[in-house]
Amino acid sequence: MTTAHTPALSRARRWLGQLIDECVPPGHQPQGTADWHPDSPDDYCPRCGASAGPGSVTPRGCAFCLNLRFPWQRITRLGFYGQPIDDWIRDLKFHRRWRYGQWMGEQLAQALASPPLSETDKSETSGGGGLIVCPVPMHRFRRWHRGYNQADLIAKAVAKTRGFTYAPILKRTRHTPPQTAIAPSRRHDNVRHSFDIQNIDLAGHDVILIDDVKTTGATLSTCTRLLNQANARSVHAAVIAVADPKGQGFNAI
Repeated sequence: MTTAHTPALSRARRWLGQLIDECVPPGHQPQGTADWHPDSPDDYCPRCGASAGPGSVTPRGCAFCLNLRFPWQRITRLGFYGQPIDDWIRDLKFHRRWRYGQWMGEQLAQALASPPLSETDKSETSGGGGLIVCPVPMHRFRRWHRGYNQADLIAKAVAKTRGFTYAPILKRTRHTPPQTAIAPSRRHDNVRHSFDIQNIDLAGHDVILIDDVKTTGATLSTCTRLLNQANARSVHAAVIAVADPKGQGFNAI
């Protein structure tokens, strides 16, 4: 009898192992991080996040964003959307490696070397003071399907690592196709009127807005404008990766 039930028992054990692996991913840290280092601020444009060599960025921007206007004050990234970060992000979003979000948030927290506080408040605040960390929200239907919002996981880790205040004050009001399914030229229209903000006055507060990837900047721009309308003193966008403005990664994330 034992022998007859061995194949079924083996299948059950494999299924249970896969389920445990999905619910509690085996690694906090992605593979391949030993030889990886986050970009330094000199590796990219602080206005749009595009890769740019030393001396190629002016106060008006780099070759990709020269004279363009952005609603945020600056952007911080860990790297461009390419190997190995693209694999890590896909695992985080689509393969239930949600614990990667904590590690990514810790790395991003260290990259945020200078909290965006005004000069008048630096002497009056400690532990972040009027600085809050806000994730880009996910619609409840997509969150139910995925089980978590990766931007939320990253934001919580950033706030915990740096001692900042975590404040999920933005909300997704409309369920739309994922940006990955939309042509880059239509992504601003796809997210228009899809977000809202709590009835809150952010006067005196600087905000770090967290997302996993910036491509066209449509989502970050929409969310930043809502924060600005709520009187945020400044908004600093922070992401894990930025897609190459020349096209690499735009249709893959």
